[in-house]
Amino acid sequence: MSKREKAIEVSVQDSERNNQAIQQVFIGKRLIGEVVPDDGRFKAVMLKDETSFRVRSQEEGLETILQQYHLHQY
Repeated sequence: MSKREKAIEVSVQDSERNNQAIQQVFIGKRLIGEVVPDDGRFKAVMLKDETSFRVRSQEEGLETILQQYHLHQY
């Protein structure tokens, strides 16, 4: 038997912390990660275990957070 596909609501909210623009990534109402500027590049941070990944762009940071979430099911 195959599994049913589930619709998952992903939203990104722009926010500001310490005068820096950040993106917060939500699945449903649960905050799972943030994309934060870091010396001309960006850092994708998983909030559950504080794992961070250096990425080249905000889009790559968003993709990395979603990949890690689905891989490890935080």
